Formats: sequence, structure tokens, C-alpha cells
Amino acid sequence: MIFHIGVPPMPPIPSANPEAFVSRSDFFKMEEVDRINELAFAKPSRPVVVGPDDKIDPEGNISHVRHLPPGQETNWIYQRVLHAVAELNALHFQFDITGIDEPMYHVTYEGHEQGHYNWHIDANPPGRPRRKLAITFQLTDPADYEGGELDINMTGTPVSAPRTKGALILFPAIHIHRVRPVTKGTRSAIVTWVVGPPFR
Repeated sequence: MIFHIGVPPMPPIPSANPEAFVSRSDFFKMEEVDRINELAFAKPSRPVVVGPDDKIDPEGNISHVRHLPPGQETNWIYQRVLHAVAELNALHFQFDITGIDEPMYHVTYEGHEQGHYNWHIDANPPGRPRRKLAITFQLTDPADYEGGELDINMTGTPVSAPRTKGALILFPAIHIHRVRPVTKGTRSAIVTWVVGPPFR
């Protein structure tokens, strides 16, 4: 599937200091978050593959993905996320970005298998547009799982992103990050990337 859904224009609003990530929890209502989970869990899942060879690597990543491509049932999700990205990018990063060009991932990490994703950055293969911002959208009540923290390391000291259900977390894709092992329950999240021209 080839597509490109653009980020709406938003003038930059300079901030004082760069941040490891930014987060907002008011872009979606709780019933909308639950609807996203319903749409995803109605689809088949597959193990996540990583690396240039797209291999299953239990040491690096144990998780399962369901794709949510744009369409009649999901366009509202894309539009809402992209408006959030436009606002947060203007306020905090001012990156030159264009949009999303691959289906959103609905990722689950299961406690019974210690689901995790070790330290990595989010990079596209050569020839693809550069991933500039990474999005994680928390879909699970933190009371329903243990572990599974999203850690982002910008300066050498990792910081943990909010676990709040409905929190949309945005951070530069070049920042090394991980998902710690889930030790109990199931953590679900939407993961996607915003692309743009190479950094200059």
C-alpha cells in the first residue's frame, strides 16, 4: 500500500529548550481509545520483525503487531493524530515534516512472554523518506499491566514517558529508546512515524 497523508500546516512556536519527548492526553476521548483497540483486535496479529533483514529477534523484541491502514473505519484516527503532531511539533520541535506514509502499528506486549523492545532508534531503510518523529499512543490502563515502560534517552540519562491511557507521546525518531519487559498483563499502543526531508 502506497500512500502519504499530510500533516496540516502550523507555524512554528519556538520553545526554550529541546525535550526528550512531549505528551498530551486530551486528543482522544476514552471511548475513542477503546474503539481503536476494538478495531485492531478484530484483525490478525503477527510477531514483530526487526532489523534490515526483517527477522524475529526474541532478544531484541517480543511483541505482536496488527496494522491499521487508512480507510473508512480509521481515517478519523489518522486525522486526529496528525493534527496533534502538527500542534506538538510547532510548539516543541519545529521539524520540517510532511506526513505519515505507512500504516499505523497496533502493538501488544504480553506479560506471559516478557514482551519488550530493547534499545533502538527508528530508522527507515535507504531510499525511504526519513523518519523524523516517532509517536506512541498509550491504549491500556496502567493498572492492567506491570512493566512495559517506554524509556527515551536523549542525553545519556533515560526518562520514562507517561503510561496514562490516552497519552500521545511524540519524540525525535533519532533518540534511542526501549520498551521494558511487561511482567504482568498486556500493554497495547499505537506506534507510527512522521517523515520529512533529511535533517540539514
